[in-house]
Amino acid sequence: PGAPEIAGLRPQLVCPGDVVVAEPGALRGRGVVEREDGKLVATMCGVVEHVNKLLYVRPLKHRYAGSIGDVVVGRIVEVGTDRWAVEIGTAMLAHLHIGAIQLPGSEQRRRTDEDALRMREFFVENDVISAEVQKVHETGEIALQARSTRYGKLQNGVLVTLPSVYVRRQAQHLVTLNTLGIMVILGNNGWCWICAPSQVAGSGRQETLNFSQMDVRYELVGPSVRERICRVRNAVLALAAQGLEITPESIIFAYEESLQRRLAAWELLDASRRAGAGLSEAVVGEAVSRTVN
Repeated sequence: PGAPEIAGLRPQLVCPGDVVVAEPGALRGRGVVEREDGKLVATMCGVVEHVNKLLYVRPLKHRYAGSIGDVVVGRIVEVGTDRWAVEIGTAMLAHLHIGAIQLPGSEQRRRTDEDALRMREFFVENDVISAEVQKVHETGEIALQARSTRYGKLQNGVLVTLPSVYVRRQAQHLVTLNTLGIMVILGNNGWCWICAPSQVAGSGRQETLNFSQMDVRYELVGPSVRERICRVRNAVLALAAQGLEITPESIIFAYEESLQRRLAAWELLDASRRAGAGLSEAVVGEAVSRTVN
């Protein structure tokens, strides 16, 4: 049997040539053109979105393009003279300038030539970092910034890469799942980092005033925490396999349901085992109820 259809979604789904219903005075955005008879039609497959009077079509699956304010997770691929080249899943590499990072110890000062010579002390190739999109140039190149204390090098965890459509902009992208004892960073580019909660100055909490992601160092992660990290990672992949959005609530639900149904962490990656235990039906049903409510 097929998955239940999410109520109210079908009228929003369009294919090229479909007429898009719009209120008078609506502004045409990406994926919408005006026909000779004055009606608006879609030019791509996707979901019709409304932002005030702006009407556009969000593709169901596409390469991440970047938007100002997006939280992203990326990997350093090159260290330049005054900036790092970062892979975030876009068509072009993003760049993070030396003047757009938080210095260790939350030090506030102007960057100098000496800082440019010490760039490898901050980030090197293959480091995974969190940052925010500062600017999207006309060429499509993205400039990142990591001036906030919550951005910086990511440690003690695992990276999961998904199509960006599964992670929409939400209230919190850097979340500690207190009931699970795991921290997740949900990048708008579809890259998610799952790790042990950061511990700085013995506080064990990210929300402390003296916290800085740049001060986090590698720590030995115990077997029980590693098992929880793996289960959260596999829960994220299982949700994506069902075509469901990745949110803190959906992750916690899938995690706890897998425990109740006595599924091992590795079994979350097996579609037949998920279906046999009823997990697939449960997560889809929970997503439907959340959408309806």
